[in-house]
Amino acid sequence: MKAQLEQRLIELRDEYESGQKFLRDIEIKLAELENRKKNLTETLLRISGAIELLEEVLGEESKSSTPEVLDKQEVLDKQVQDAGFEKEDVEVPFVIRLPVEQAVKKLEEAGLLVGNIGEKSVFVGGVRFGDVIQQEPKGGTCVERGSTVDLVVAKKGNFKPDLSQNSLLCPYSKH
Repeated sequence: MKAQLEQRLIELRDEYESGQKFLRDIEIKLAELENRKKNLTETLLRISGAIELLEEVLGEESKSSTPEVLDKQEVLDKQVQDAGFEKEDVEVPFVIRLPVEQAVKKLEEAGLLVGNIGEKSVFVGGVRFGDVIQQEPKGGTCVERGSTVDLVVAKKGNFKPDLSQNSLLCPYSKH
């Protein structure tokens, strides 16, 4: 009986040692996965910024919003007439990278009206959420006093990777 207990003790110690080694291996692999997750997250953020930039260059978003702008233009033209603005040309101020409140004030001071204010997901360095990232017509352009200027404001993006516990990117993450 004593020999059987000693044999069982040896087996349990071996099993414990094997389990400890297995646990260390898992911890090393988790650290590697966390590092890979961090790198992937950074890459996805860079890609999302590139996507946003390319969409802006290609003008996909402005094409999709054009019908809405045209529908509102008639209403805004009436407001211009009612406000008594004279028909004279003014230069559109540059408002990109300004907070939307400052941009609106600057446009109004120039005798212009704010048209549509859209939002766009952005993950580009140096751009703060709530800043104007696009304007139409562009700054420096001459337009009739009382014309509208459409703005696009940066918002938190829908391309940001999901870092929650339920995400496929990090099922083993220790958040």
